[in-house]
Amino acid sequence: MDIKEISDRMDIEKLVTDYATAVDSRDFNKFHMFFTEEAFVDYTATGGISGSIFEIVAFLESAMVHFPNYQHFISNISLNIAGDTATGKVMCLNPMQTKDNDVFFLGMWYQDTYKKIQNQWRISSRIQQRSWSHNVPLAMLSSFES
Repeated sequence: MDIKEISDRMDIEKLVTDYATAVDSRDFNKFHMFFTEEAFVDYTATGGISGSIFEIVAFLESAMVHFPNYQHFISNISLNIAGDTATGKVMCLNPMQTKDNDVFFLGMWYQDTYKKIQNQWRISSRIQQRSWSHNVPLAMLSSFES
């Protein structure tokens, strides 16, 4: 592994960490710094929507008010870098608290593609892949079943 690949890996890992931090701090407007303009995001595996970054930000701003607390723990970041493009698989554990103080857990993978634009890595697509869930409220279960 050469110094350029090490640097690219560190930059992409920071990008996915910054994404998780923005979600958990409800700073969804920062998404425009993390994604390409034409990015496609698919959260349907965990009951959300798919669409453009503008549609995703609007969805998160309205949907996440129903959860007083949540966190995204990311790990096992597997990257394949080829010049100014890359693919990645990122593990995520997402505990969420409901307004009734119940807690449920989502285990998922993010299947990502990345693009380097003006020397900055951006997410060009992010697709959730459901792995497992625990204690999901009954009202939400139908959107998770596939």
